[in-house]
Amino acid sequence: HRGVGLRATGASYAIQLAGSGGPAPEESERVDDEFLSDRRPRRRPRARKPAIIGSIGAGSVMSECHPGAIYLHHGRQYRVVQLDLEQRKVDVEPIFAAYFTKPLGERETEVLSRTRQRPAGSFLLAEGRVKVTSRIVGYERRRVRGQELLGTEPLDLPPSSYETNALWLELPDEIPHALAANGRNPMGSLHAVEHAALALLPLFALCDRFDLAGITYKLHPQLGRAAIFLYDAHEGGIGLVRSVYERIETLLETTLARLAECECAEGCPACVHSPRCSNGNRPIDKAGALEALGLMLGREILPPAPAPLRLEAVVAQEEEAIAAEQPELRIVTFDLETQRSAEEVGGWHNAHLMRLACAVTWDSIEREFFTAREHQVDALLERLARADLVIGFNAHRFDYRVLRGYAARDLSRLPTFDLLDAIHARLGFRLTLGHLGEETLGTAKSADGLQSLAWFKQGRHDEIARYCQQDVAILRDLFGFACEHGHLLFRAKNGERVRLPMRVSVAEIVDRERKKDARRMN
Repeated sequence: HRGVGLRATGASYAIQLAGSGGPAPEESERVDDEFLSDRRPRRRPRARKPAIIGSIGAGSVMSECHPGAIYLHHGRQYRVVQLDLEQRKVDVEPIFAAYFTKPLGERETEVLSRTRQRPAGSFLLAEGRVKVTSRIVGYERRRVRGQELLGTEPLDLPPSSYETNALWLELPDEIPHALAANGRNPMGSLHAVEHAALALLPLFALCDRFDLAGITYKLHPQLGRAAIFLYDAHEGGIGLVRSVYERIETLLETTLARLAECECAEGCPACVHSPRCSNGNRPIDKAGALEALGLMLGREILPPAPAPLRLEAVVAQEEEAIAAEQPELRIVTFDLETQRSAEEVGGWHNAHLMRLACAVTWDSIEREFFTAREHQVDALLERLARADLVIGFNAHRFDYRVLRGYAARDLSRLPTFDLLDAIHARLGFRLTLGHLGEETLGTAKSADGLQSLAWFKQGRHDEIARYCQQDVAILRDLFGFACEHGHLLFRAKNGERVRLPMRVSVAEIVDRERKKDARRMN
């Protein structure tokens, strides 16, 4: 316990009075002991001990003890004369000043790894490791009474970096667009959300407010969209933000309630102003934060962005002759239903925010169905990952996009035969699963996606599971029919039943998918 600091983790800096430490006295200042009667042997004079008034952690030394900073200790003011990064010491001198200092800085985050993620409200929540780089570029001098700005001084200090644990909220493009369309400042709105959420986060993580920090981006260079980062403000991370991962919706709802209750008009220290903001609480838009939280929590339908993102066309691979199914291969047939419609999340390109209502798989080796709800998504992803081949219907354009909200890995790399893509490659247009089931198998679907959404809102989860299982059975049997007969059946616009050649080799598809993945790895 002697090696553990009470104030901060990591290295610490000694704060000492300037000039109090130094070398031993010069020879002329010593008492020559040859005049002493007892003739004691000379002793080397000791160096002066510095008068240390306190210590500060490495994570705070740049912002609180930069040259020119006013440092408070036991109610007294000290001005920082020198910051020695190599010796890890801060020289200060007593002063009586009618002003205080506030650092101005720049920070950025680099995502190092993504541990887990899930859709939450109308955004994607992720947890992982980040690298935080900060630099103090100057400081303000403000009058103690009234906080009037007296001046701004530049600083030239090296940047400091550390790795830590973080949560980040990836926001769809529709949220900044909606804020701008309503006359709000998108960056100021999201910045205010970050401040307000950080102020309340200690109620959930049971910590001090200064143990946490945050950064807001209108466009994060790695994520390619707006994002709000909340992270442990200690090198290495101490697990605080991890404890909030499953309760992020509750934190945001509490934040929304706090902002709505605060009587200020444009923001104040009780709601959206932070004492640690390195940007001086600029820009801040409290009204925009209220709107942003409503959109993030899904209380309002996301309006389409003025320039919606275009879905990339999935180029269907030309399917070749079918061979008999290899018994040693694990073929997993798969389908899913969602909790929310595309309209509710701002469009099909935000499918990762639609959230999983139910998914069903059929395993060719285990010969049984597996049903998963949202809390079982990890088990679902594990089943898909161990498959030699996944059979889907619109899997690339929809199902995998929905699951992208939960999977840190790239699902497009799964060996997948997408029946809808194969049909489109041959015909130039798409057919529905229900149409193919009726014409080829004589089996009709029991419901559709809209009915499934209505069932979810009514809490009829068993109905969704039965419907999804039937779709998986139809898809499995269609694939089996194509394997055995080399074609599927559909009805043309003129009413004529037409054979659709569908000759595929399971072994060749698996081999091709493996080679494709190997090329990606290279």
